Formats: sequence, structure tokens, C-alpha cells
Amino acid sequence: MTAALEGIRVVDLTSVLSGPLCTMMLGDAGADVIKVESPAGDQARTWGPPFWGDQGAEFLAVNRNKRSIVLDLKTPLGRKALFDLCARADVLVENYRRGVPERLGIDYETIRKVNPRIVYCSISGFGDSGPRRDQAAYDSVMQAFVGIMHMTGAPGTPPTRASVSICDISAAMYANQAILLALAARSRTGRGQRVEASLFESQIAWLLFRAVGYFATGKAPAGKLGSASAHLAPYEVYATKDGDLMVAALNDRLFRKLAAVMDLPELAEDPAFATNAKRVKNRAALNAKLARRFRERETAEWARRITDAGVPCSRINTIEDVLRDPQTAARDMIMTLEHPTLGTIKVPGIPIKLSDTPASGRRAPPLLGQHQHEVLTEIGWTSAEIEKLNEKTP
Repeated sequence: MTAALEGIRVVDLTSVLSGPLCTMMLGDAGADVIKVESPAGDQARTWGPPFWGDQGAEFLAVNRNKRSIVLDLKTPLGRKALFDLCARADVLVENYRRGVPERLGIDYETIRKVNPRIVYCSISGFGDSGPRRDQAAYDSVMQAFVGIMHMTGAPGTPPTRASVSICDISAAMYANQAILLALAARSRTGRGQRVEASLFESQIAWLLFRAVGYFATGKAPAGKLGSASAHLAPYEVYATKDGDLMVAALNDRLFRKLAAVMDLPELAEDPAFATNAKRVKNRAALNAKLARRFRERETAEWARRITDAGVPCSRINTIEDVLRDPQTAARDMIMTLEHPTLGTIKVPGIPIKLSDTPASGRRAPPLLGQHQHEVLTEIGWTSAEIEKLNEKTP
């Protein structure tokens, strides 16, 4: 089957997480992604632990379906090679700190002169305008800035970072969408354009009902609630006889089912708990009754009984638990790839399923400069020219 982005060539000037994840998604969809690295390589190659052999796990997680070449963009020869790549490319993605592309002479205005059809994507911390545009921003810093740390964790605990890099990941997703939109527009106009995504804007967008609630009431959202929801009940973790269980009875119908399966039918008849708004208001009294009953049985039994009743719930899994769960295998969410030095490696699978143009894992994350000769030959460089370039980029 033909992949959705087969025939699209992407020049990937990104490093670490947000940019590489964005370009990996393009590669998964069939694009030919050329990862252009400095002589030092993407710094995530050396980040760890954990490592797989000599490769950082973070690098391996977000760099499949790419070919790697090494260019020193501070040199005229390195820039010439990049321009030759861009002349034949459809997309360029960069996540340099603001101002760096201009200093290197590889900014959008320069690249569009080489190829007016190119889609030039910039991923940054705060975007390309505004008083904070020049500030550096990493995921943890952005989680603090946009209020995530203020809302995350148990009451009375210090500010807590979400352990998954949600700011980087969301920026990658929006950048990917922006590129696809620009390619769709190009199919009509014949012109490329510059597109942007930032960690800041992606997280403002993700505030969703938190932000709208503030606009509606003029009051900041409640602080830390642990696993609970500020506007739903019961919707949190409860301690069982031998562990914990997340329960999400988020409407009146599900609450009645939960009360029945827990042999507490009186809760469903109690006016204090008749609606979600009343259950939120009387959360402490409701939780006191539920907590006593949850402690009478083990997690596995409660999970079975509540799930069978049609109420969403889950025990608190570890990463190992979920990767071993049969649902993960059934949905092809573990992918095996053949790495040139590590042998068979496993990485998370592709979450988007297309019936006619499926995404796939074709290449393992590349070694630094692994495809230097192959890629440069494709764009017309001679062996002598490649050798001269390699002398400048050890």
C-alpha cells in the first residue's frame, strides 16, 4: 500500500524531543525524512539513563523512519549542501532558539528563495512574537509557566511536574498538523509558507475548560486535587484492601450503577448525591462512604465488578503493566525495528490507523551520519564533493 506522505521529502534540522517527534510522525506516514545533524550530533543521543547500548532511550523513541547526515551549517559548504537539499524538499522543520536560523543564514526568507514551494516549520518555546519570544523554554519550565505545576499533585505538596513531557509532545502534534495543513494549501496554490508551533501556545490551547472556567467566573481554578476532578464526582482514586483503583462515574447513570455494584443503593437515593453538582458539593461525605466500602475488597475484584457493571475504572498500572497488557499488542502499539548496531529494538507503535494508506516503521533510528553518501548522491553531489564536505564535518 502507498503511504499517505509517500513522495514528500522533509529536511529535519531539529533535536531533542518536540521537533524530532514531529518529523518522526511525518516519517511514519511515509515521508522521506533527512535528519541533518551537527558534527556533535543530536544531544539526545547521549541523554540517559536509560540507555540502549550507547544510544539514549529518548533519541531512540523519536527518531525512527529517518536518514541521518552530518552538516556543519556554520560553514559555506555545509550551507550549500543544505540549500541543495531544500531545493528538492517539500518541508523543513527547525526548533532552534529564536534568532539562530537568521545568524546561520538558513531562515525562512533565505530558504524560500531556494524553493518557493517549501513548507518551513518553526517550533519554539514562546512563539516568534511577544515579549517572551527570546526566552529559552524546556518542558519543565513551560509546565511551571502555564500553570500545570500549580494544578498537579496532592493538596499540600510542592509543585509537581507531569512525568511525561506534555509541552514538548503537544507542540510536536500541533507542528505536525500545521505542516499537513500547509501541504494541503500548497496543493491548491502551489506556494509554500512558514508555519509555527510553540510549547507555550500548545499548552494555552490545552487549558481548555480550565481557561473557559476562569473567563466565566473570574476565579482561578482550584489548586491541587490529587487524582480528583474539580467538577466531577466520584472521579478519583480510592484505596482498596490491597492497593488503589481509579473510578470515573462521571454522570448520574454511572453513579447509580456504581452504587448498585458496591451494594450501596441508598447513595443513589440520597438527595445530597442526586446530581453531579450535588456530589461535587458534598464530595467529602460521599467519599467517606465510598472509601469504607472500597477497603473491604481487593483491587482486582473491585475492578472486575465495576467494569462488568459498565463503569470506567482501572487499577494503577506501571509502565511494565501496560506494555504487557494484551490490548497493547492487539492494537500494534509495540513496534520492533532492526538497528544497525543494537540489533532488534522495541519502540512504541503508531497511534493513528489509516485503512488505505497506513503508517509504518521502515527504518530504525539512524546512527550519526549513517546515510551521508546515500543522501548527498541523490541530490547530485559527486564522491569528490562529498569527501571534501566530510573533511569539514568529522
